[in-house]
Amino acid sequence: MASLLLLLVAVGANTEPNSRLAVISRAPEFSLINQDNQKVHSADLRGKVLLVGFIFTTCNGTCPATTHRMALVQQELKSRGLSKKEVQFLSISLDAAADTPDVLRRYMHLYDIDATNWSFLTGPVPDVNKTIAAWGMWARPAAKGQLDHPSRIFLVDPLGRVREIYNLSYLKPAWVAQDIELLLREQHSRP
Repeated sequence: MASLLLLLVAVGANTEPNSRLAVISRAPEFSLINQDNQKVHSADLRGKVLLVGFIFTTCNGTCPATTHRMALVQQELKSRGLSKKEVQFLSISLDAAADTPDVLRRYMHLYDIDATNWSFLTGPVPDVNKTIAAWGMWARPAAKGQLDHPSRIFLVDPLGRVREIYNLSYLKPAWVAQDIELLLREQHSRP
C-alpha cells in the first residue's frame, strides 16, 4: 500500500493540474556564452518559457531546417501578440570549437534572426559538451566534416521543467505557439 501511495505521488509530481503537457524532467543547468560574448546562465532565464534547440553552423542537414522552423515559431508568437519578455529561444552549438560568438552572430544574420529574444550559445568545448550531454543530446563526427546528431527541440516552462520534446517533423509553428500559450497561462494562473 505504501509503495502504491509513493507511485501515485510520483506520478502526480510529473503532471500539471489541468494541463495536457506533462512534466518530463528538470531542464539542465548551464552557463554558456551568447553571440555577443555575454554569459547566459540558465538560472537567469527562470520565469520564461524556453524553446531550446541544438545546431551547428556548418550543418548541411537538419540544423538549417531547425533554425528556420524556430524562426517561424518566433514569427507565429509575434503575430499572436505574445510578449518577447516571457519567451526565450536558445540555440546551443553542437560544435563549440568552430562556433565562436562571431560565427554564431554571422549565422544569425544569414537567417535574419530577431535577436530580441533569441540567443545562440557556445563556450569552452568542455562546458558545451557537458551541456549537450545534460540535455540528453549527442553529436558524432560524420562524413565530410558533418556531425551526426538528433534533431530535438525542448519546450521548458517558467519553472525550469521540460514539458515537451519536439522532433523536426512535429515542430509546427502553430502547435508550438499553442503549447507556449498554455505554459504562459499556467504561469499567470499560479498564486
